[in-house]
Amino acid sequence: MGKINLQMYSFMDGEHNDTRENLKLASQMGYDGVELFGPNLELPLEELKGLLEEYHLDAISMHINTDQVLERLPYAKALGMKFIGIGMQPMMNEAEVHAFAQKLNELGEACHKEGLMVTYHNHTQEFGSYGKERIIDILMKETNPEYVGFELDAGWCAAAGVNPLDFIRQNSGRICLVHVKESSEEIGVQKYVDFEKIEKDENGAPIFTPEMKADMERAKSINCPAGEGLVDWKALKEVADAQGCAAYIVERERSYAGSRPECLKADIDYYRTVI
Repeated sequence: MGKINLQMYSFMDGEHNDTRENLKLASQMGYDGVELFGPNLELPLEELKGLLEEYHLDAISMHINTDQVLERLPYAKALGMKFIGIGMQPMMNEAEVHAFAQKLNELGEACHKEGLMVTYHNHTQEFGSYGKERIIDILMKETNPEYVGFELDAGWCAAAGVNPLDFIRQNSGRICLVHVKESSEEIGVQKYVDFEKIEKDENGAPIFTPEMKADMERAKSINCPAGEGLVDWKALKEVADAQGCAAYIVERERSYAGSRPECLKADIDYYRTVI
């Protein structure tokens, strides 16, 4: 039985905002490690290290923005991480795709010198294209495998209409981490949101149009209970293990019944039988 980790973003339901309590809950549920994100990193480093040790949780990775990688590198290294991940990078045209590939190489080389690898996490958008090649294929082709890895969100991959097992086989050796997320149906490739151009409220939060909100809600609505989605997790694990996947990380976008912790406990209870 392999180790199962939790992306801490999974607690983002509006009711569970305390990193300290959420780490305790993750441990009590039986998760072996965590992938941190924004609010978790606001804790002082030594306090966070202490909490991880107290709850016997490994710090697998973190999700941050592209422009935060270098400043967060010492923090990630101090927590014993091997990966530092970019959760999403809007690429609004083909030129931006090529530019981002080179940025990944630059950041990856800097992280490699410190013993970490930069990873990029997909949504459905990366399976779209601006020309003949898909965005994800350009990123794969133009990044240095020594410095840059990929965190395949298998649920978003399947939702985009792409078989994640085939995708792993086609990119053997590049998939360092796998996000274990359930998607109940194919919704196709979504469009990126250009957050720099979108209108903001008085607190700096983006103001989404009704169409954007509907698109995001539909994407969340397909995050079904563990074992009821499009992905054959046992088969995926066999394929991903064979090419060197280092960790499996559960991520949940919505609560389908009961509380978010109840859903996350049901998730790990199921995945223990297949991962």
